[in-house]
Amino acid sequence: METSASKDEILKCELVQLFGEQAENIETAAQCLKVLSHPARLRIMCALREGEQTVQNLEYYTGIRQTTLSQHLSLLKSRGVLVSRREATYSFYRIANDQITQLFDLIKEVFCT
Repeated sequence: METSASKDEILKCELVQLFGEQAENIETAAQCLKVLSHPARLRIMCALREGEQTVQNLEYYTGIRQTTLSQHLSLLKSRGVLVSRREATYSFYRIANDQITQLFDLIKEVFCT
C-alpha cells in the first residue's frame, strides 16, 4: 500500500515530466492571464474585439481616462496581448493574434452569457 508521501512524490515526478519542457510557456501563459484579470483591461479587450482602434476611440468606448488607458495598453502590449502602430500623431492598437481573440471569446462566453 502506497503512503501519502509516495503518492505525492509520484505526482510531483509526473508533473515535472509533463511540464518540465513547458516551463517558459507556462510562465508566459500565467503572465498573460494575470494581465487580463483586471476589469479595465477586459473592457479594452471588448473594445478591440472588432478590430484596431485609436487610443482616442478606446478612451471614448471604455470610459477610461487617457493617462490610465495608456498604462493599461502599455502593460497589455508588454505581455504580448496587444500590438500597436503609429500613423502620424495617432496610436492604433489591436489584439496580437487570433488565439488571444479566441481566449477572450471563451472568457466572454463563460462569464458574460
